[in-house]
Amino acid sequence: MAIKLKYFAILTTVAIFNLSIYNGNLIKVVDYHIYDILTLFLTEKIKGETPSTTIINIDSDSLKLLGQWPWPRIIEAKIINMVSLQYPSAIGIDIIFSEEDRTSPKNIRRFYHDILNIDVTINGLNLIEDNDDRLINSIKSTNATIPIFLNRDSNISSSGCGNLKYKRASFEGISTTFTTDSALCNHEKLQSSVDNFGFMNISDDIDGIFRRVHLFAKYRGETIPSFGLATIMSIGDELKVVDSNSFTILGKRVKMNSDSSVLINFHVTPPKVVSVVDLLYGRVSPDEFKGKSVIIGSLITALNPSYRLSSGDVVTSSMINGFLIQNILSEALIVQPNYMKIINFIISTLLSMVLIFLLTNRQYNLILALFFLTILVSIPYSYIFFVDNVYISTGYLLTPFIVSFFITSFISIFIAVKDRNSFYRELLKSHSSTVESIALISAIRDDETGEHLQRTKIYIRELAHYLLKKGFYRDILSMRYIDLIYQAAPLHDIGKLGIPDSILKKPERLTEEEYEIMKQHPILAKNAIEKAMRYYDGNDFLNIAYNIAYYHHERWDGSGYPNALKGDEIPLEAQLMAIADVYDALVTKRCYKEEVSFEEAERIIIEGSNSQFNPILVEAFIALKYKFRDISTTYRDA
Repeated sequence: MAIKLKYFAILTTVAIFNLSIYNGNLIKVVDYHIYDILTLFLTEKIKGETPSTTIINIDSDSLKLLGQWPWPRIIEAKIINMVSLQYPSAIGIDIIFSEEDRTSPKNIRRFYHDILNIDVTINGLNLIEDNDDRLINSIKSTNATIPIFLNRDSNISSSGCGNLKYKRASFEGISTTFTTDSALCNHEKLQSSVDNFGFMNISDDIDGIFRRVHLFAKYRGETIPSFGLATIMSIGDELKVVDSNSFTILGKRVKMNSDSSVLINFHVTPPKVVSVVDLLYGRVSPDEFKGKSVIIGSLITALNPSYRLSSGDVVTSSMINGFLIQNILSEALIVQPNYMKIINFIISTLLSMVLIFLLTNRQYNLILALFFLTILVSIPYSYIFFVDNVYISTGYLLTPFIVSFFITSFISIFIAVKDRNSFYRELLKSHSSTVESIALISAIRDDETGEHLQRTKIYIRELAHYLLKKGFYRDILSMRYIDLIYQAAPLHDIGKLGIPDSILKKPERLTEEEYEIMKQHPILAKNAIEKAMRYYDGNDFLNIAYNIAYYHHERWDGSGYPNALKGDEIPLEAQLMAIADVYDALVTKRCYKEEVSFEEAERIIIEGSNSQFNPILVEAFIALKYKFRDISTTYRDA
């Protein structure tokens, strides 16, 4: 029962954690970038050969020629008329004329009369008394489309919209989440005269990149098409609603998300761009307009809001609507069903739960295998749908799963390190016990005790700690080094196992020949440890044990054995062992000698400074002599 509750608690935690990811921005941003990668590499097949849209660009050259913006409406009227003579299939004007043209002759006369009390006569302009009339006539005669802007904030009052209603088609059954009661329209005279219009709203995703547009919105309960879609509808073919998320137009099936949004593919052939200047001077071939949708607008950010694409390019609404028309006509729009987000999220949560189950059973290889399998399967899984212009929100599958994987991996590493450290601690205990057992056998043969081994390794550790604290031998001393010499110290006399008992246990003074045999025990220890080192190349413990056992009878002045090393030619661990071994031999009773007092032992050690012992180590011994006394007393032989 307890195990079931444990798993239930863990799985519930995973579900809650994944829900927090689902409701956050991370999953959306990851999903956006996966989509960007897919569109970059998987959209080659839907590129068209020639653009079906042309943009009449109000560029910097046009502004130099015709003056600062806004222009008199007769210029826009002339542009519309010139384009219409080239037989385009549709014309869209990506400009909101929210106020009447103040450069109209009638408005100029009114200004001088009302403000300056002067009656002005402008001869020869009777036929173009009102520039707005000219523009309205051009728009109506060419069946051009104009834009409006829908305010998301319904507290902002509408301007110039009147009783706004789209009358060119019925959109009954179309579903959209874009609703508002406020709008910015063209001035009332223009707006009421033209029945072909669409909303021009464009917005970025939360990562600041533009990807999608709504094709429909509701204004005060009335469904209105987007500006790009309305431009295509002006061609004349009726839009037929298939269901709440799809329709047909010009023989093309358009699928949408449940909120009426679509993803625009910017990797199709881009619209053709021509300058207003080139149009006015007749430098544009009629083929650039004939049978194509033409948008009159601007690609410079000074006149039009700009939007950044995933490619890094910056575009304006005119280019975006050009791409939208191009996408519809080439059936390149991409749909992102919202239900796929939910499905992928559920799959991801289940996979995350499997990860946790594998973690609790310490199946680390299976965790790694599941991770790579999920990544590999998601690639064809995404591709199969994407080639049919459906993006299945792969980010909602991968994001929670990858986050769970990395958390699981971190926990796995933590557990593995903990297990390894526990194993090493047990191994070290076994290793230390083995070393001390071997050393004790040697000590027993020499009538020494286990306490001798304990005392000497504590002496050597205290000396090393003191030197480290005072900053001596910084290139050698470390906590790890101190731990190793503490573990290796009991092996200092292991070579005595090869010395005959008649010499090792002789109570009298050794003869010169016997002493020479006794002096062989460092060499015997060296040979034994060398054999072990062949199987453990580079083992720090064995290296230190080798140095302690082989060199601890060397003397600082070079008069020691077996190699007569001098000064710091002697390894530091052997120098430390020399003081510890001599001190313990002095203050404890042996079969061949009586113990001496602490004071006498300390005097002998101090007198050996710079001859038998390293002066620095002797200074350390002097500082620690009372601690040495305590150690000797605490671990006294039984």
